[in-house]
Amino acid sequence: MKKVMINLLAIALFYSGYAQENNSETIGKVIEDLTFQWDLESDNLNSYDGLTKFCLDQEYRGEVIDMLNKIHHYDSVLYQRLVKAAHYNHDSEIEKTLKEISKFEDKYNMKSFIHFLHDECNARKEIENNAEETRNELAQNSYDAQVYVVETEINKFIKHVTKRVDHIRQHVHHLHIN
Repeated sequence: MKKVMINLLAIALFYSGYAQENNSETIGKVIEDLTFQWDLESDNLNSYDGLTKFCLDQEYRGEVIDMLNKIHHYDSVLYQRLVKAAHYNHDSEIEKTLKEISKFEDKYNMKSFIHFLHDECNARKEIENNAEETRNELAQNSYDAQVYVVETEINKFIKHVTKRVDHIRQHVHHLHIN
């Protein structure tokens, strides 16, 4: 009984004031806010126009990259804290969250995100450079078909990033990290 109380106390400390970040916001609140921001921004990035804005607008590109840097930062902070909490409590939700964060950090880290969007910006640039010639083409060589292919790739990648970010947020809710 005493051991259970010590474990509960350790977890309570972890989830309460100990888990607070800058500006007295809890890590759960920060992750919630960043996830919401990402969900809104991912809708913008899911289109050719959104990619164009990302590629051509340096300020916007910086904002998106900064947001993802923050998401990765707070996921890393959460991961480190959950690793410590897992030593005291072998909760399956903690384990699921750790696995989800690992998947996100392995497959959709900043390097892969920037590399992917750099490639897509290059594809967009090539499409636009050849736009006059391809606007009247038919089938797969047409301007519209090439834009469609780029949008499909963007949608697939952004959907995977959003899915991972949302899963982490759901785990934060299940763990009651405020």
